Amino acid sequence: MKKLSLLLALISLSIPAVSQANNEIEQCYKTATTQEAIRECNKQELQSTRKEYRELVAKLMKEANELDRVIGRNEVTPALERANMAFDRYVAEQCKFEQKALGGGKGASAANLTCQINLLHWRMGAIENFFAK
Repeated sequence: MKKLSLLLALISLSIPAVSQANNEIEQCYKTATTQEAIRECNKQELQSTRKEYRELVAKLMKEANELDRVIGRNEVTPALERANMAFDRYVAEQCKFEQKALGGGKGASAANLTCQINLLHWRMGAIENFFAK
């Protein structure tokens, strides 16, 4: 029970202001009756979030390629590729940290999935803000 309370506290601290992620994650915790069910729900949400994220990054990559073409230099696309790789490493390490902080078990695994969902939604928001400029 102590681990579950810590998990919920970490999740509440890590949930960004992206309401879609918040709603989906909350729904998993409200409807699932076991840690396994929460993990499976989060796995499905992560899969959906990754698909949405890949589509948005592909759109941004297309914009970067076009900008490189217009300016006649190959700078924007490589910079975006490096940013994407750095973000992927950050997500992996941050979410491992959050999982380890809970000491293992199924609840910790759900925290790792939740962390990934939150960070992907945060980055999608940053990309969308970039497009809005």
